[in-house]
Amino acid sequence: MLTVTQKWRPPLALVISLVCIALVTLPIIGVLGARLSSNQFARETERSLLSQAVIFAEIYATAFSEIQAAPDVGHSLSTEQMERLTQDFHPIPASLDLFRGQVSPPRPDPVSSDEPLDAPYSEISQSLSQLARSAKKTTLSGYVFMDHSGRIIASSGSASGSFLHVPEVSQALHGETVSLLRHRNDTSKRHLLNSISRDTSYRVFVAHPVVLNDRVIGAVYLSRTPMDLRKFLFQERFTLGSVVVFMLVSAAVVGWMMWRLISKPIRDLSCQSQDVASGLKPIPDPVQHYGVKELAELGNNVVSMAATLSERSTAIETYTSHVTHELKSPVTAILGAAELLSDGPSAVSGDRNQKLVHNIQQEGLRMNALLGRLRELARASIRTDPTPTSLVDMVQAASAVFSEKVVELHAPPETYLPLSKDQGHIVLHHLLQNAFQHGATRVDISFDAASNSLIVSDNGAGISPRNSARITEPFFTTRRDQGGTGLGLSIVTAVLKQAGVAIETMTPKQGASFRIKF
Repeated sequence: MLTVTQKWRPPLALVISLVCIALVTLPIIGVLGARLSSNQFARETERSLLSQAVIFAEIYATAFSEIQAAPDVGHSLSTEQMERLTQDFHPIPASLDLFRGQVSPPRPDPVSSDEPLDAPYSEISQSLSQLARSAKKTTLSGYVFMDHSGRIIASSGSASGSFLHVPEVSQALHGETVSLLRHRNDTSKRHLLNSISRDTSYRVFVAHPVVLNDRVIGAVYLSRTPMDLRKFLFQERFTLGSVVVFMLVSAAVVGWMMWRLISKPIRDLSCQSQDVASGLKPIPDPVQHYGVKELAELGNNVVSMAATLSERSTAIETYTSHVTHELKSPVTAILGAAELLSDGPSAVSGDRNQKLVHNIQQEGLRMNALLGRLRELARASIRTDPTPTSLVDMVQAASAVFSEKVVELHAPPETYLPLSKDQGHIVLHHLLQNAFQHGATRVDISFDAASNSLIVSDNGAGISPRNSARITEPFFTTRRDQGGTGLGLSIVTAVLKQAGVAIETMTPKQGASFRIKF
């Protein structure tokens, strides 16, 4: 008996549940990892500050040029910097990367300076401070305006002194735009009730040069705390909630469909198989709903297999009953003759003795013939792949043992039948043998291309209308007293059935005639 290795296997319901969970969680994980990361928030804040820095630098330069058109202060731009500024488009890409650990220490405090501002810077200081404070109310960013030496001339707060010692400011005063992340210099202990905006541990800084007539006359210094993930989730709670509801509903629909189309039909098929195995239903009823095409084919195959097994079981039971009945007579005769012979020569005369021995031999031969035909019938019930074979070859092989009889073939030489060589030999051999046993001296085999049929006719005794309906039944014979087994035509029918071919009895004026329709 074939056994299956017993090991843990996940049930289909668990697999469906895991698929539904993955359907919900994977998109959320992907969105949180790709779109809602802190690095993305830092980049967005950097882009915003760069855009603001360019605008404020232009305002600064315009206000300065109204007082002094040709400045003689600041640093001159390099050739590469001037070439870049002369291009029609010279965007500044965002470059911050939080994942690479590019976070600098907190920004140093400005260095105090008592020197007064030069005339051009002092005259625009107040207007720039008002602009910075007004913009901060909306953008929440910090703004610092510095002259060419790094001194603060205006800001959105109360800062004063010089930022020349700050690296990004020094680079900006030499014509470079610098963006960087710095840790927050916040000594207060942050907790969950703090402002979400201030709960981020770092801040984005952007230093941008102010250029007028190819000279750096100052710099703008902007800073902003980037968006926090929790604050973003809170702001987008309705959208995210809709997405979560949609994903849950989608997962529920997918789970229901997989259960309805796969899990339930498989469970019903399992119950079918159990009913067949237990004998409760030898031929199970088809499942009401198979779900998918593959399961429908599997279900039909299960029903077909159960029907075939039931037919085989019924056939075996029938054959067993017939064989028991057919063997009972010869076995009884052999036992009776053996019992008489066991009494010794004095109990049976010489002629009587010879007759008993002859009966034993004849009944033994009958039993042997009966068992041989049963073996042929069993082999005929095994399905084979029919290979088209030439009809001429089939007839020659089957008629070779009937050389003294006349067998005529009426068909084109290129006629092929969808039977293997062995199948064709078995069918024609038994048909010829059956015809000659019933007094035929001639058999005509013809092929009708119009109906795709093979017709086998003889000039023998023929078949009575009463027996024509039973001649293919196993063990039915009109020659039982002559050693007939009644299995010849049963074997022919079994072979043709396996090949998907039907045989029918015709009623000619003389002899017997069979039509094999392909």
